Amino acid sequence: MWWSTRSSRTCSSMRIEALPASAGLSQPQLDLCFSRGPSGATYLSRQRAGYPYHVGRVLSHGPHLADARLIVQSSSGGLFENDDVYQHVVATEGARARVETAAATIVHSMTRATAQSRVRVEAQQGAQLEWLPHPSILFPGARLASSIDVVLHPRARILLADCYTTHDPAGGETPFVALDAAISVRSPTGLLLARDRLRLEGAAGRQLGGVSARFTAHGGLMVLTLDVEEGAAVARALEHASEDAFYAGAGLLPGHCGAFMRILATDSCALRTTLERAIDAVRDALRSG
Repeated sequence: MWWSTRSSRTCSSMRIEALPASAGLSQPQLDLCFSRGPSGATYLSRQRAGYPYHVGRVLSHGPHLADARLIVQSSSGGLFENDDVYQHVVATEGARARVETAAATIVHSMTRATAQSRVRVEAQQGAQLEWLPHPSILFPGARLASSIDVVLHPRARILLADCYTTHDPAGGETPFVALDAAISVRSPTGLLLARDRLRLEGAAGRQLGGVSARFTAHGGLMVLTLDVEEGAAVARALEHASEDAFYAGAGLLPGHCGAFMRILATDSCALRTTLERAIDAVRDALRSG
């Protein structure tokens, strides 16, 4: 069953099929558009949610009345072998929105095939969009291919989290099989500005980063902006936020499109603590800028 609302005035000109060829041709199971109304408040101007997704009501978020916060739920119990999920989120000019998930996503054990997760995020001029889902939990034998395609317009800001943890329900140390995760940042014309990719296979995946078996959680936070001075301020904020973390680092992205932070943590709680501290630091830097 689909639940759909649409505003032709704000979103009809956007074509979600304008994706890189590798992103596939299927329509998204989740398709959201945030727009700014005449009052200045951000509202959900397009909503299309099919299985496994459910969208709650828009909540107020942060000190700005224009901000909107949305929590997306899944009824599937996680990602299973051969699953292919596709999510598309847009913030139009001037909109400010934050999208979260209600809980972590379990990537279940598999025999041969792979689960695929595809996300397309776009922030138009003057918009700020935060894509901050809970981590994916990789069970023994799990295979996950994750791709996130970002379209960044001038004067837009995007906060993007991409996090993974491991867990063996049997209490052992059986690892997942493979994780292939990629984030691509492009201009509105399709020019590739930055690309981050990691691939872990087999027993090497126990460490989620190859540093030490003590680290079972891995997270990345991208703060995307085409304002060079703003990007430098964000990089400094991320560096400061990572000082107390046991294994983390931050720096500028190529293509003059913002800053990036990478975190390795002993567990999901430690990862979340560092990530939340970094997000708060970024918001402070953006407000002061």
